[in-house]
Amino acid sequence: MESNSNDNYVLVLEDRTEVTNEKEAGKLSVISGIDDKGNLKTTEAVAANQAAFLKFNNKDGLLKNFMTNFLKQFNNPTHFGLYKVLSNNVEQGVDNLRTLLQSREKPESNQQLAEMGVPFEDYLPQQKNAIAIDLEKVDWKMLDNLGLTRERLEQSGELEKMLNWQKSNLLTIAVPIGDTTIYTEARLAFRTDNNGNIGLAIHPLRKEPQLDFPYMGYKFSPEEKEALLTTGNLGKTIEVTPKNAEPFSAYVSIDSQTNEIIALRADRVNIPKEIKGVTLSDAQYKDLVEGKVVKVEGMTAKSGKTFNATLQVNAERKGIEFIFDNNRGFKERQQQIQQQGVPHKLCGLELSDKQREALDSGRTLYLKNMVDKQGQPFNAYVRMDKEQNRPRFYKWNPDKSQKSGKEKVVAVAEEHKTQVAVNNHGKTNEATKNVKEPLKTGQTQPTAEQKQKQDENKQKKSRGRKM
Repeated sequence: MESNSNDNYVLVLEDRTEVTNEKEAGKLSVISGIDDKGNLKTTEAVAANQAAFLKFNNKDGLLKNFMTNFLKQFNNPTHFGLYKVLSNNVEQGVDNLRTLLQSREKPESNQQLAEMGVPFEDYLPQQKNAIAIDLEKVDWKMLDNLGLTRERLEQSGELEKMLNWQKSNLLTIAVPIGDTTIYTEARLAFRTDNNGNIGLAIHPLRKEPQLDFPYMGYKFSPEEKEALLTTGNLGKTIEVTPKNAEPFSAYVSIDSQTNEIIALRADRVNIPKEIKGVTLSDAQYKDLVEGKVVKVEGMTAKSGKTFNATLQVNAERKGIEFIFDNNRGFKERQQQIQQQGVPHKLCGLELSDKQREALDSGRTLYLKNMVDKQGQPFNAYVRMDKEQNRPRFYKWNPDKSQKSGKEKVVAVAEEHKTQVAVNNHGKTNEATKNVKEPLKTGQTQPTAEQKQKQDENKQKKSRGRKM
């Protein structure tokens, strides 16, 4: 049996739940898909049902994803067998398979069945390696050489990602070259070498993706370049050949932070049949596995709210990407990401390079003489919110409040709390509700002049009601 062909093949299911002896072949049928409830669908193995057959190819990752969902449906998959049969000659292939199954005790038949079969153990879920990198095994000197410290990485929240084998966000690094030092931005990740030693992978920021040169032996067509630049994803799988390694089928995307081209093995991506409470149709599932864009409606967020989104496999994210603003192109979304972060000016205060670097590294600063929307100066503790990639203001030091167990309150310094609430957000308290002018720096009560105006207004309203 041809099992390594790149031609399309179908999966023939042998159901042995009703057989009476070991020599008897089980009921044979061809896999046609999975229904909306996740149940397996099969059809009779005749040429007339060709259009209904679910077809696979050795170059795509459809088989892996199908097997993941298939095995979820059966508590005891040993009662079933799956075999590959070329789709262009199904009836003859199934007849040959039945003959082999009926003589499976013979060594030659058993060998052919092994070549045709799809072994379940290759697709059973394996326990993920949850072991983070041991801090003691990290060579901190290699980070010091780049102008980074363990403290800075811890404060920024990037060290936790890196210790869990993830990439950091963009960090400013210092690269010594001769007698000079070049400062640039890069994403960093810990990786192991052939000897198991922890090394550092540096992914530098590029001005633009290098699409005009062959990537792992593959040259992008004009249409493929357009797809990558428009969506950030290639939209299909291609065969790439790493240096000194075997070729493999891969999804390809652009890292939106660095413009690096990223390839992800298609057989390592697990695409579930059900996503956020929605069971994908066979057509949606097939398109998603092939790397195409799929619009899914009625998904349920953790909050319980329903939402719609465009889904696509993203190689850099190592899985499915949820695209909510797909009306904007990849370039526009990328520019928005790159424009976020530590600003050069915060509420009218020009930040120094040291202040920006401190905020970028996750440190909290007490900044004075910022200006609210009404032009009044105020002071506040400031720290970057890494989740939303923007600065947040606190009325006390959030680092200390975290250690003491107090609930953190997002606000400005206590002495400016009323001023900013009134001037920026239009809020008032009993003392300031009738003050029409902006409050001055640190002001919490109306001035004598403002108090006099309040009293005069009250008297006018009182006379008006008597009349």
